[in-house]
Amino acid sequence: MSFYNRIAITIVRLVAAGFLVVGVLDLALYWFKSHHDQTPMSVGRCVYLSIPLVIGVAILVKSSALARMVDQYLDE
Repeated sequence: MSFYNRIAITIVRLVAAGFLVVGVLDLALYWFKSHHDQTPMSVGRCVYLSIPLVIGVAILVKSSALARMVDQYLDE
């Protein structure tokens, strides 16, 4: 594995981790606000706020393929 490929994998995984953190924080803040205001949580809003979680998991699953694509792009 080349040096640039390892850097590409690291960057892709950091981006995926960022998406996961944003998704978790969105859901946690919505849960906290809903309990603080004593209002019920809606399913649609939870699904909407969990989109970054799904994107982060998808990026993590495909991280090696994405890193290869980035490495090939940078080699050109």
